[in-house]
Amino acid sequence: MRIVVFFAVPLLLLASACSYDNGHVRRVYSSGPSCSSSSTPAESTIDVDRQFDADSIQGAGLFLEYSSGGHWQLRTSCDTATTNSDCNWDVIVTPEDGSTIVNVAASDLEGNDSVSQYPEDRVSYQLLATTGSDFDGFSFDANPGAAVLVDAYLGDTCALPYFFWIGDGAVHSGSPTNPLVLVPSAD
Repeated sequence: MRIVVFFAVPLLLLASACSYDNGHVRRVYSSGPSCSSSSTPAESTIDVDRQFDADSIQGAGLFLEYSSGGHWQLRTSCDTATTNSDCNWDVIVTPEDGSTIVNVAASDLEGNDSVSQYPEDRVSYQLLATTGSDFDGFSFDANPGAAVLVDAYLGDTCALPYFFWIGDGAVHSGSPTNPLVLVPSAD
């Protein structure tokens, strides 16, 4: 019995960190612990002009890509083929270093999916998507070489294990913190 309680309490605390408020599009934070053990977001390099092969993507994931000139692509996937369930994604992207986000374009969104300016700060953009056996996402431009901060939730839990990007020549799977700051390699 003690083992169950020992594992259940941390999971309950983690699950209370973020939730939806009756389906409203704004994320509601509770007073629970943050997603990460650190109050400072980790920073990682994202390689320029390195893209994922969409045919090789399987399972749930948040895939982040950067192309020269400040072009970003963000896609979500789900493990629907295995679980017979959809994935509810909530992703907020914020430019760093005084940059701005422009040329936002939805990619393969359907139904109630949306990408819009995050109303809390007017510089970030939020993707709310129910992803099934397809991809959902958006692309945007920021100042060339400018970093972005990515904050993601899958359902009402932190998406730490579901971040994927290519940096320093390797595929990174999982993020040490949520949010995560991605800094493009030499542009």
